[in-house]
Amino acid sequence: MLPWVDDIEGYAIFLDLDGTIVEIVEHPDLTRVAPETLRLLEALRDKSQNAVAVISGRELAVIDRLLHPLRLPAAGVHGLERRDSTGVMHLSEPLDLQPITFVLEKNIGHESGVVVERKPGAVAVHYRLRPDLERRCCEIVEELVGQRADLRILHGKMVFEIIQKGLNKGDVINAFLNEPPFCGRIPVFAGDDVTDEAGFAAVNRRGGISIKVGPQKSEARFHVEDIHELERWLWSLVFEHCEDQAR
Repeated sequence: MLPWVDDIEGYAIFLDLDGTIVEIVEHPDLTRVAPETLRLLEALRDKSQNAVAVISGRELAVIDRLLHPLRLPAAGVHGLERRDSTGVMHLSEPLDLQPITFVLEKNIGHESGVVVERKPGAVAVHYRLRPDLERRCCEIVEELVGQRADLRILHGKMVFEIIQKGLNKGDVINAFLNEPPFCGRIPVFAGDDVTDEAGFAAVNRRGGISIKVGPQKSEARFHVEDIHELERWLWSLVFEHCEDQAR
């Protein structure tokens, strides 16, 4: 059971995107955010006095497109990109991964059901439609990264991601918590994948609320069955705050 939150203004809310507030789909380009989810994010932003941020593996530009017309504080590519609450950008200088992308597209990208996704400082290999190719994708990715000391592998849900070494989701959550309007608040972070574990650990160290979407083993202190259970809890934060103001 998720904890009771009596005053949303005392909390800083951080949310992963895919698998947390939107369903994971067959192809990344097919992702759509429901109007009701946008209304929820807008209500959370307003009731928390803007202390809501999205922490995702997606690029910031893609996050903004999916959440349009909302433009929230956000971190993209697992922390390589970050936009704070004032709109200031904090960017890591992206490595040129074009040679690696070329090898991936040549060796596995031509397979039906495999998607090679380019990002600043990263490239992802999605095999959701071809789980039979997991081992082959893994071998290719490991061979490429084994030749580079400046890269690391993130293995998420049906995806291998090659990303330059640097920040993670825990680092960017801590960065937000050092700035207004997030500073001085109890952090809440919800995510669904192994790539969110650094965020859970950071929130746990601060005595916050870490929430894993799904049954997998996790550092998170709380679990929900699916995104719908998480949404109901998030809406309860909005409604409880409205009731408190009306009293």
